[in-house]
Amino acid sequence: MMTLELDDETADILNQLASEQHLSPAQLVKAALREYLEDCQDAKRAEAAYQSYLDGGKISHSLDDVVKTFGHRKEVYR
Repeated sequence: MMTLELDDETADILNQLASEQHLSPAQLVKAALREYLEDCQDAKRAEAAYQSYLDGGKISHSLDDVVKTFGHRKEVYR
């Protein structure tokens, strides 16, 4: 179990959002924190995979570099 102290402004925002989403403030904090932590893990995995890719002698090119080399890209709208 953890305790979290929030300033009044943050607590008001949390309570308002929790009410709008029909959740308790604790449920909303848990969901938001879990999503944030999972995003952090995903970012670390992506960085490690990219570094492994680079360490394997591969190179990548930004979209800007590709456009400069091959010309403007055609925008596709649906």
